[in-house]
Amino acid sequence: MELVLSGEPDLRVAGTASDGAEALRLIRHRRPDIVLLDLQMPVMDGLTCIQEIRKLYTDLPILILTTYSEEEFIFRALAYGANGYLLKGLDSDQLASRVREAAMGRYLLTAEVAASIARYVLNSDHSIKQSGILRFFERSPQFTKTEQTIMLRLLNRLPNKEIAESMHFSEGTIKNYLTTIYEKLSVRGRKEAVDYLEAMAARGLHG
Repeated sequence: MELVLSGEPDLRVAGTASDGAEALRLIRHRRPDIVLLDLQMPVMDGLTCIQEIRKLYTDLPILILTTYSEEEFIFRALAYGANGYLLKGLDSDQLASRVREAAMGRYLLTAEVAASIARYVLNSDHSIKQSGILRFFERSPQFTKTEQTIMLRLLNRLPNKEIAESMHFSEGTIKNYLTTIYEKLSVRGRKEAVDYLEAMAARGLHG
């Protein structure tokens, strides 16, 4: 990504960071015109980083570039102050163009993200269920963002293959994550995990 953007004559990469805390330090030190941020980062995740950036700079454009396509992550990122939400897979010209647009203060959503929002709004049962499970996640810091994403897909009853494809992981990697998730939930398999998550989603709606 750095090579792609650095190759554009009107763009200059002010710095790159390997985690959210480092990103925040670089932003304070170098004062970039725009921040390109992933949601999945160690030390400080992208959603937290957005909130911390907004405490310091209310007008700094923040553009999310991630593999997370779940509506909840989209809504939370935008609610916390992101100016745009893009899914990884854009070609170099598209990425450079989106960065320029965001730097000019425009709000950006890819077609896929806009479609996800529309589906979320139209499917009220889904919206209610997901709202409940998000409250469960807020009370369960033992789960990583990747594990939360997989659990959201479990709740939507996606098979391992589709989960793997949507997250750009191998099926083996998803199975390894599921093993860890089952251990943390204290369940014996997928059915018990889905039943447990359904119950936690329902409980989350009532505080």
